[in-house]
Amino acid sequence: MFQLTRLAVPSVVGGFTMVVGKNDLLKPLTLHASDNKEPCYVGDVIKKRVGFPQPTACCKPLRFKDFIVSYDSKNRIPNWVYEHLQYDKLFKDDPCDRRVKVERTLCASNEDKERPKFTPDCRIHGYHRADAKDYCDTEYEMGLMAQPENYPYDQESFCECFTMTNIVPQVPGFNCGPWFDLECYIREKLVRENKGVYVCSGPLFLPIVDDDKTVKQFDVLGDGEVSVPTHFFKVIVIETHDGQLELESYMMPNATPEEGEEVKLEDFLTPLCQIEHHSGLIFFPEKKCFSSNNRRRGARLHAL
Repeated sequence: MFQLTRLAVPSVVGGFTMVVGKNDLLKPLTLHASDNKEPCYVGDVIKKRVGFPQPTACCKPLRFKDFIVSYDSKNRIPNWVYEHLQYDKLFKDDPCDRRVKVERTLCASNEDKERPKFTPDCRIHGYHRADAKDYCDTEYEMGLMAQPENYPYDQESFCECFTMTNIVPQVPGFNCGPWFDLECYIREKLVRENKGVYVCSGPLFLPIVDDDKTVKQFDVLGDGEVSVPTHFFKVIVIETHDGQLELESYMMPNATPEEGEEVKLEDFLTPLCQIEHHSGLIFFPEKKCFSSNNRRRGARLHAL
C-alpha cells in the first residue's frame, strides 16, 4: 500500500518545493517567496492602489472619416487636426463622374437652416466637452480647423467638420484674411499640383510682455471655459509626384486683418522649430528629412 509522503526542500530561487501523493511525484509545485510581496516602488504602489489621473481625450486621437483630431481637454479645443488631401477627393475631371457637391443645408441646424449644426463630441467627458452655447454672447466666431470645403463630394466628412472637437474660437474676420488665403492656396495650388498634401492645423498660446513681465493672456468663453488661442499654425508636408517630401509651415496671429492692408502669405512662413517650441509638439519624431520651402530649399527639417 502506498503511503503519502510530504517533502519540503529549499529551492534555488528562494522558495520551497512540496511533493504529495503518488501522482504528484513528477509534478512539483514551486512557490516563490516573491509571489505575495507588495510592490515597493512608489509609482507601482500608487498605480495598484488608486491609479494615476488620466487625461480624458489626449491619450488617443479622435478618428473621423477623413481627418484625425488630438483634443486638449483642458482648453476644450484641439491640440491639432491632421488631414490628407488628394486631388481626386477635391476635384473631378471625368464627365462620367456622378458625384454631386454637398450642400451645407444637409448639415443645417433644425432651428435655422441657414446655419450648420455644431455637434458636441460625445467621446469627450462632459466635464471637458465644448458646446456651441459657449460661444453665445461673445465676440468670437466658431472656426473650423478641418474645412468642409476640403470634402466637397463626401457628405459624412463634410458634416463631421462641424463637430465641436474640430472647432476653435477665432476673432471676427480672421477666416476672411490670410488664413483663408492659406486654405485656398493649399486646395487650389498644392493639391492640384502634387500627389498629396498632409496638413496639420492647430492653436497656439504665445506670451506677451506686460509691465516688464512675460505673461500668457487669453480669453475664456462660456460655462465650458473654452480657451481662445493667440495664434494658429499650419504645418504642411507636400508629397510630389516623384515621391519627394517638401515642408511649408505657417503661424498667424488670431487677429482681425487691417482693412486695406496688403498681406502676403510669405510673411507668415515660420521655422518649424518655433511652432514646435510654442506648441509643445514634435511634428516628425522619426527625424525624417524634407526639402524645405521656408525661405530656402534643401534645408534639413531636424538637425540630426
